[in-house]
Amino acid sequence: MGKLFWQISTTVDGFMSGPDGELERTAGFTDADFERYASEMLRSISGIVIGRKTYELFVDYWPAADGEDADNINGLPKLVVSTTLENVEWNNATLVKHNVPETVRDFASRSEKDVAVFGSSELASSMIRDRIIDEFRILVTPFVLGRGRRAFVNDLAPHQLKLKKAEAWASGTVAQFYEPIYK
Repeated sequence: MGKLFWQISTTVDGFMSGPDGELERTAGFTDADFERYASEMLRSISGIVIGRKTYELFVDYWPAADGEDADNINGLPKLVVSTTLENVEWNNATLVKHNVPETVRDFASRSEKDVAVFGSSELASSMIRDRIIDEFRILVTPFVLGRGRRAFVNDLAPHQLKLKKAEAWASGTVAQFYEPIYK
Protein backbone atom coordinates (compact mmCIF):
# COMPACT_ATOMS: atom_id res chain seq x y z
CA MET A 1 0.00 0.00 0.00
CA GLY A 2 1.26 3.43 -0.91
CA LYS A 3 0.41 6.70 0.73
CA LEU A 4 -2.54 8.97 0.05
CA PHE A 5 -1.23 12.43 -0.79
CA TRP A 6 -2.99 15.70 -1.49
CA GLN A 7 -1.45 17.86 -4.17
CA ILE A 8 -2.50 21.47 -4.36
CA SER A 9 -1.11 24.52 -6.14
CA THR A 10 -1.50 27.74 -4.20
CA THR A 11 -0.30 31.30 -4.23
CA VAL A 12 1.93 32.60 -1.45
CA ASP A 13 -1.18 33.90 0.32
CA GLY A 14 -2.90 30.49 0.20
CA PHE A 15 -5.35 30.78 -2.69
CA MET A 16 -5.83 27.85 -5.07
CA SER A 17 -7.73 29.96 -7.60
CA GLY A 18 -8.87 33.49 -8.20
CA PRO A 19 -12.32 34.76 -7.20
CA ASP A 20 -13.87 33.52 -10.44
CA GLY A 21 -12.04 30.19 -10.44
CA GLU A 22 -9.09 31.39 -12.50
CA LEU A 23 -6.08 29.06 -12.31
CA GLU A 24 -3.43 31.01 -14.26
CA ARG A 25 -1.51 31.91 -11.11
CA THR A 26 -1.82 28.47 -9.47
CA ALA A 27 -2.40 25.13 -11.25
CA GLY A 28 -2.07 26.83 -14.63
CA PHE A 29 1.33 28.32 -13.77
CA THR A 30 3.71 25.69 -15.09
CA ASP A 31 7.33 25.44 -16.16
CA ALA A 32 9.83 22.73 -17.11
CA ASP A 33 10.33 21.78 -13.45
CA PHE A 34 6.59 21.35 -12.97
CA GLU A 35 6.31 19.31 -16.16
CA ARG A 36 9.13 17.01 -14.95
CA TYR A 37 7.57 16.67 -11.52
CA ALA A 38 4.08 16.02 -12.92
CA SER A 39 5.28 13.34 -15.33
CA GLU A 40 7.28 11.57 -12.60
CA MET A 41 4.36 11.84 -10.18
CA LEU A 42 1.83 10.44 -12.69
CA ARG A 43 4.10 7.43 -13.27
CA SER A 44 4.39 6.87 -9.51
CA ILE A 45 0.68 6.66 -8.64
CA SER A 46 -1.90 3.94 -9.08
CA GLY A 47 -5.07 6.01 -8.62
CA ILE A 48 -6.58 9.45 -8.12
CA VAL A 49 -9.31 10.92 -5.94
CA ILE A 50 -11.04 14.16 -6.92
CA GLY A 51 -14.09 16.17 -6.03
CA ARG A 52 -16.78 17.39 -8.41
CA LYS A 53 -15.20 20.71 -9.38
CA THR A 54 -11.81 19.17 -10.13
CA TYR A 55 -13.54 16.33 -11.98
CA GLU A 56 -15.33 18.85 -14.21
CA LEU A 57 -12.03 20.59 -15.03
CA PHE A 58 -10.20 17.31 -15.64
CA VAL A 59 -12.90 15.59 -17.72
CA ASP A 60 -13.03 18.63 -20.01
CA TYR A 61 -9.29 18.31 -20.70
CA TRP A 62 -7.69 14.90 -20.12
CA PRO A 63 -9.82 12.48 -22.18
CA ALA A 64 -9.00 14.40 -25.39
CA ALA A 65 -5.35 15.13 -24.50
CA ASP A 66 -2.43 13.32 -26.12
CA GLY A 67 0.90 12.15 -24.76
CA GLU A 68 2.33 10.01 -22.01
CA ASP A 69 0.86 12.08 -19.15
CA ALA A 70 -2.61 11.92 -20.73
CA ASP A 71 -2.28 8.17 -21.27
CA ASN A 72 -1.21 7.74 -17.64
CA ILE A 73 -3.99 9.80 -16.06
CA ASN A 74 -6.69 8.46 -18.38
CA GLY A 75 -5.70 4.89 -17.59
CA LEU A 76 -5.70 5.27 -13.81
CA PRO A 77 -8.59 4.20 -11.58
CA LYS A 78 -10.37 7.29 -10.28
CA LEU A 79 -12.74 8.05 -7.43
CA VAL A 80 -14.94 11.08 -8.04
CA VAL A 81 -16.53 12.28 -4.80
CA SER A 82 -19.76 14.22 -5.26
CA THR A 83 -23.21 14.46 -3.74
CA THR A 84 -24.59 16.30 -6.78
CA LEU A 85 -23.33 14.35 -9.81
CA GLU A 86 -25.52 11.51 -11.03
CA ASN A 87 -22.81 9.77 -13.08
CA VAL A 88 -19.23 10.20 -14.27
CA GLU A 89 -18.08 9.96 -17.87
CA TRP A 90 -14.36 9.22 -17.71
CA ASN A 91 -12.43 6.01 -18.23
CA ASN A 92 -12.00 4.00 -15.00
CA ALA A 93 -13.95 6.55 -12.91
CA THR A 94 -16.25 5.58 -10.06
CA LEU A 95 -18.70 7.99 -8.46
CA VAL A 96 -18.65 8.04 -4.64
CA LYS A 97 -21.63 9.66 -2.92
CA HIS A 98 -21.55 8.07 0.56
CA ASN A 99 -19.06 6.59 3.04
CA VAL A 100 -16.26 8.69 1.61
CA PRO A 101 -13.55 8.12 4.27
CA GLU A 102 -14.05 4.36 4.24
CA THR A 103 -14.19 4.18 0.44
CA VAL A 104 -11.03 6.27 0.02
CA ARG A 105 -9.16 4.31 2.71
CA ASP A 106 -10.12 1.03 1.00
CA PHE A 107 -9.13 2.38 -2.44
CA ALA A 108 -5.71 3.50 -1.14
CA SER A 109 -5.12 0.27 0.79
CA ARG A 110 -5.71 -1.79 -2.36
CA SER A 111 -3.35 0.38 -4.42
CA GLU A 112 0.14 -0.87 -5.15
CA LYS A 113 1.56 2.64 -5.36
CA ASP A 114 0.61 6.06 -4.02
CA VAL A 115 -2.82 7.58 -4.60
CA ALA A 116 -3.16 11.30 -5.38
CA VAL A 117 -5.90 13.70 -4.35
CA PHE A 118 -5.74 16.61 -6.79
CA GLY A 119 -7.10 20.07 -5.93
CA SER A 120 -10.51 19.46 -4.40
CA SER A 121 -10.08 21.70 -1.37
CA GLU A 122 -13.38 20.84 0.29
CA LEU A 123 -12.83 17.10 -0.17
CA ALA A 124 -9.21 17.33 0.99
CA SER A 125 -10.20 19.34 4.05
CA SER A 126 -12.73 16.67 5.03
CA MET A 127 -10.02 14.01 4.53
CA ILE A 128 -7.67 15.99 6.76
CA ARG A 129 -10.38 16.09 9.43
CA ASP A 130 -10.75 12.31 9.01
CA ARG A 131 -6.94 11.96 9.25
CA ILE A 132 -6.54 9.92 6.09
CA ILE A 133 -4.14 12.20 4.17
CA ASP A 134 -0.60 10.82 4.55
CA GLU A 135 1.26 13.61 2.78
CA PHE A 136 0.66 17.19 1.67
CA ARG A 137 2.31 18.30 -1.58
CA ILE A 138 1.88 22.05 -1.72
CA LEU A 139 3.17 23.81 -4.82
CA VAL A 140 3.46 27.47 -3.84
CA THR A 141 3.57 29.80 -6.85
CA PRO A 142 5.25 33.23 -6.65
CA PHE A 143 2.06 35.28 -6.63
CA VAL A 144 -0.15 37.08 -4.15
CA LEU A 145 -3.80 37.12 -5.22
CA GLY A 146 -5.37 38.88 -2.26
CA ARG A 147 -8.68 37.10 -2.79
CA GLY A 148 -10.06 33.93 -4.29
CA ARG A 149 -10.70 30.35 -3.24
CA ARG A 150 -8.62 29.19 -0.29
CA ALA A 151 -6.80 25.87 -0.41
CA PHE A 152 -7.71 24.99 3.17
CA VAL A 153 -11.42 25.29 3.93
CA ASN A 154 -14.16 24.06 6.25
CA ASP A 155 -12.86 25.32 9.59
CA LEU A 156 -9.99 22.90 10.00
CA ALA A 157 -8.52 22.37 13.43
CA PRO A 158 -4.82 23.22 13.71
CA HIS A 159 -2.50 20.49 12.42
CA GLN A 160 1.25 20.36 12.71
CA LEU A 161 3.15 19.29 9.61
CA LYS A 162 6.67 17.91 9.31
CA LEU A 163 8.62 19.13 6.28
CA LYS A 164 9.94 16.12 4.35
CA LYS A 165 11.31 17.88 1.27
CA ALA A 166 11.29 21.25 -0.48
CA GLU A 167 12.39 22.17 -3.99
CA ALA A 168 12.69 25.65 -5.47
CA TRP A 169 11.92 25.67 -9.19
CA ALA A 170 13.27 28.10 -11.80
CA SER A 171 9.88 29.84 -12.09
CA GLY A 172 9.91 30.71 -8.39
CA THR A 173 7.44 27.98 -7.43
CA VAL A 174 8.43 26.10 -4.28
CA ALA A 175 7.29 22.48 -4.01
CA GLN A 176 6.82 21.58 -0.34
CA PHE A 177 6.23 18.02 0.84
CA TYR A 178 4.86 17.60 4.37
CA GLU A 179 3.84 14.71 6.57
CA PRO A 180 0.96 15.48 8.93
CA ILE A 181 1.43 14.89 12.64
CA TYR A 182 -2.00 13.69 13.70
CA LYS A 183 -2.61 13.75 17.46
